[in-house]
Amino acid sequence: MKLVRDVLDKKLIDREHCDMGRVSGLLMRAGERSQPHISHILIGGPTLWTRVHPALGRLATRLAGLWGPKRKEPVRIPWSRVKTVGRDSKRDVEARDTGALDWEIWIAKHIIERIPGGGKEEEE
Repeated sequence: MKLVRDVLDKKLIDREHCDMGRVSGLLMRAGERSQPHISHILIGGPTLWTRVHPALGRLATRLAGLWGPKRKEPVRIPWSRVKTVGRDSKRDVEARDTGALDWEIWIAKHIIERIPGGGKEEEE
């Protein structure tokens, strides 16, 4: 398997077939006496921007600290929870439990609900 081609930037699907976003990065572990192996999949804007340039990753982290859900680390999903890898990567986790949907929930509560007709019922 060619990890960069087969995993990075692929859509993530949880066990309930809910979209979780896309794979932003891979975390590799290497022991003194073992071969390197992928331990986690990383999800999050700062991880993606760090791939472009480390300064953009730092900027994205600072901006995320000012707006949006307060999260210090990217979402980490253990590689052992991977069910399939293909056009979409399926995981044996639930999106809400991982924090992968934190930004979507924050945007829905703080932006979308304030737009007239944005989903929140107006009381008369």
